[in-house]
Amino acid sequence: MTVKTYKELEVTKQVLTEKELQLMDLATLSNHKIQESARINRELKGKVEFLQEITNSLNEKNQYLERLNLELETQKAHYNQLSKKLKKDFGNVVMREKNLEIQRNKLSLVVEEKTRDLIRTEKMASVGQLSSRLVHDLRNPLSVIKGTVELLKINDKKMDETTSKKFERIESAMKKISYQIEDVLDFVRQSDLHLKRQSIEEILKSTIAGIDIPKEVKIKLNSQKIIVNCDSRKIEAVFTNIITNASQAMDGKGEIKIKVVEDDEDALIKIEDSGPGMPKSVMRKIFDPLYTTKNTGTGLGLSICKNIVEQHGGNIEVSSPPTLFVVRLPKNLRGYYKASDSNLD
Repeated sequence: MTVKTYKELEVTKQVLTEKELQLMDLATLSNHKIQESARINRELKGKVEFLQEITNSLNEKNQYLERLNLELETQKAHYNQLSKKLKKDFGNVVMREKNLEIQRNKLSLVVEEKTRDLIRTEKMASVGQLSSRLVHDLRNPLSVIKGTVELLKINDKKMDETTSKKFERIESAMKKISYQIEDVLDFVRQSDLHLKRQSIEEILKSTIAGIDIPKEVKIKLNSQKIIVNCDSRKIEAVFTNIITNASQAMDGKGEIKIKVVEDDEDALIKIEDSGPGMPKSVMRKIFDPLYTTKNTGTGLGLSICKNIVEQHGGNIEVSSPPTLFVVRLPKNLRGYYKASDSNLD
């Protein structure tokens, strides 16, 4: 074997060794890819199973709705048979058709009312379950916090003014949480109003002071001195909800304008934000129980607000853009609620 041949074999051997290393690297990379594919397949399988569960749940709901529709169709068919029989029995064709038309309208209203009652009953059942969980999950830790604060105040005999104010803020926050818990319960079991003559401006100032407003959100309050007979705690809950929603709608940056004006025997509270507004499809449902466009929340806030305002004999409306809530409250609410006067300057 010549030296040249020997060198060529050495070169060939080196090339083969490099190829072998490349093949080993490629095999290792392929093994990683296979393992990664297996992991992705497992994740996809889990997601497919989750989607299948959702699909099965939706199918059950659809079957339930189909059964309801079938029952309604059966009732409708029965009513149509009655209509045909009435047409044959009455001598006056014109009068028969009018009576049947009236009857059909009444039956349609009954069916619609029953359907609305059924939907509301299902929602109220969900709200009842949610209320029970909220009461259980919030009241117990709230009691612990309250007891701890009381112990800290008792043990700190030489409390300075700054610390005292901090404790007052904590206690104020705890009271508001308690009130919010009660408001959720009030949606299920509406409580009586505790009426007092109150300044709308003072209620709004108290509301704003109790909300954690982002630094880049500016609130402009333009208010007349208007006194209304109301339950200030409940009305403050209404303002808190609307102002908080406005701040969130602007992503913590913008301006909220609040204007209070007198309109004959009513007070109008207008709350407008500089956010992007809301579509008509959202506005139509905004006061419905359990409806929400947020990832968190119960969807009860504005529904509770509507109930509170209507309980006061007023109404609440929304328009957009810009998003504007208008709360109308009678100044001199009377009724079976016992009103009492508070000391007002």
